Amino acid sequence: MKVNDIFNEQLVERKQNITDNLKKLTILAGGVLFIAVAFLIPGLRSLIYVIAIVVISCMVILLRRFNVEYEYIFTNGELDIDQIINKNKRKRLLSVHVDSFIIMVPISNKDYGKDVEKYSKLYDVSSGLLQENTYAAIFDKDSKKIKLIFEPNEKMFNAIRAYIPRKIKK
Repeated sequence: MKVNDIFNEQLVERKQNITDNLKKLTILAGGVLFIAVAFLIPGLRSLIYVIAIVVISCMVILLRRFNVEYEYIFTNGELDIDQIINKNKRKRLLSVHVDSFIIMVPISNKDYGKDVEKYSKLYDVSSGLLQENTYAAIFDKDSKKIKLIFEPNEKMFNAIRAYIPRKIKK
């Protein structure tokens, strides 16, 4: 990296909502029900401990997938977004140069609603809460319109604004 390079990192934790809690409850209830049914079937009673261990292991794996964080990495106009599951499994979701942004606008600004409502694919990499720093950006990738919902902090926002000042609307 050169002295003039711009580099920013930001971590955003996805907040749990009612839907997530209902999914967790369904997983738990389904696991308990499966073990109970297996216990009631005479041929499976001898395997109940193995079945219980397998079902509980599957439940733990599924429940850990609800612990999600997003890492924004901004380097010289390139915005990379990684998804981190349970603080150990990382996956690159998106890599885009901000010059390709058509518009970037706060989600709460309804004046530009029609500009950000037509898209082919959605990446919601925000906390899930509507905050004043929650932005929507529209860009083209592989001849498709992509909508990105994210929450840049002030430092990240200023770095992005340095690259695309005319495309950011308030």
